[in-house]
Amino acid sequence: MRNHRWSMNLPCIAVLVLLCAGPAAAEELVGVPVYPGAMPDAAMTDHLEEVMAEEGAAYCTGDSPAKVAEFYRKEGFSPAGEGAKGRAVYRRDDIEVTIQGPPRKDQATGRKREDTLILITRED
Repeated sequence: MRNHRWSMNLPCIAVLVLLCAGPAAAEELVGVPVYPGAMPDAAMTDHLEEVMAEEGAAYCTGDSPAKVAEFYRKEGFSPAGEGAKGRAVYRRDDIEVTIQGPPRKDQATGRKREDTLILITRED
């Protein structure tokens, strides 16, 4: 019976390991640090890969877009223009960081979100 309980917890353990490994894996993928404390956004990462055909990862943070932008400026990224309302784009070599401030629409659910979205992509 003890082994049965252990096997029931394996999916929970696997999810925890993936969440902890998420930022490190993205840093390897695109070669830049992920904003400190940002949480992976799996649905938006899937959207990047499947719908937009982009190589990259998505993250969310409760910090302001200005604070996120300052972090990436210190990492050597330069402003590369503004996208839609509330969106800023920064670039360094072939890496692009898009910062979308609140309020914003979640691409996966269509719901309004009050956090800051960070998209880190590698340009071809």
